[in-house]
Amino acid sequence: MDASGYRDLADRLKAYGLSIVAKGAQLCVANPLSANLVEEVASQGGRYITAWGYEIGERGDESGTALRLAFLLGASPGGAV
Repeated sequence: MDASGYRDLADRLKAYGLSIVAKGAQLCVANPLSANLVEEVASQGGRYITAWGYEIGERGDESGTALRLAFLLGASPGGAV
């Protein structure tokens, strides 16, 4: 994942109130209200993929990717988790 896409996705996820930790070429995204709501995301072949192998978005659509991931982790726009 290039640095600009990485930062853009992380910033958009933070806007949902999610906590972000960079782990090498992955983002570890968590809902701070529940230790069980965590997902790791990496970029493969122009797509964002979860650690479970689910495609959640395309490079260039960080906004849509963040929305889908926030939904999966129970977060709401504006950081109201």
